[in-house]
Amino acid sequence: MPHRIGVTSEGFPIFFIECVNNANVSDIKLKLFNVAFNCQCSITDISVGGSTQKEYSLIQLNSINTDFQKYFLEVVYLILRKLPPIPNVSDLKTEISKVIGLFTAPKHLSQEVVKGLWAELFIIEQSKDPIYLLNSWHVEPTDKFDFNDGKDLIEVKATTGPVREHTFAIEQLHPSDGAELVISSVFVMKSPMGTNILDLVDRISNKIDDVEALIRLREIVTQTLGTHIDEVAKIYFDYNYSNSSLRFFDYRNIPKISLSDVPSGVTSIHFRSNLTDIVELDIQSSDHKLYKSL
Repeated sequence: MPHRIGVTSEGFPIFFIECVNNANVSDIKLKLFNVAFNCQCSITDISVGGSTQKEYSLIQLNSINTDFQKYFLEVVYLILRKLPPIPNVSDLKTEISKVIGLFTAPKHLSQEVVKGLWAELFIIEQSKDPIYLLNSWHVEPTDKFDFNDGKDLIEVKATTGPVREHTFAIEQLHPSDGAELVISSVFVMKSPMGTNILDLVDRISNKIDDVEALIRLREIVTQTLGTHIDEVAKIYFDYNYSNSSLRFFDYRNIPKISLSDVPSGVTSIHFRSNLTDIVELDIQSSDHKLYKSL
């Protein structure tokens, strides 16, 4: 790639992106991000001396948090891999605007969201086919199920224990006719020396080289965490504990409320079901592609 990376006097990382045209596009100035297009820059080569004038588009993260910087650099790098070697400036703005938009975060990030995201990433990380799972992961933001390949479904449930008991929305145990549904149940426990969400993202990334899948991984994580990356970097869970506790269940065997028992006009029903005595599903014997990827 013909691009460069540097650091400002404040310690902020900055990309210098070479583009192929001078389309008149507006700059982006936000609290965390500065993006300036078609800037004339003076580049000094300290190895040979002297400087050259060249036009770049500049992408800067206004943060000195190392976890945030690392994540930001990885995301921009993947975007550059997706684009042509020297992208059109308009296309660059479109892709960078998408990335910046993902960092829009709720004011508060709940522990339940962190725990749930960690469990879903854990399922992907320890799977046989992480790319297939990534492509089936939260196909739509409003999906009722965590994984959906158009034929089969997986819903991931995490609990801090000590009982294998999970909260379900009534729809999560009543899939549409013809769909197969597996419930993944895992115990999670915080540990000061454990594995955090960013660790799992790195481990998954090291297992695959599909740019679209890697971008999808970071899109969903970023959309969920927003600017709270520095916070979740400090939250660790015991990987081995979760790995030893992972179980899969056929949704038909889980105690549930029948749809026919719900009075007309009643909505948003949630309940807790105890899976302790439910027979575990032998996922390895399945011939369904989604389940074979686990």
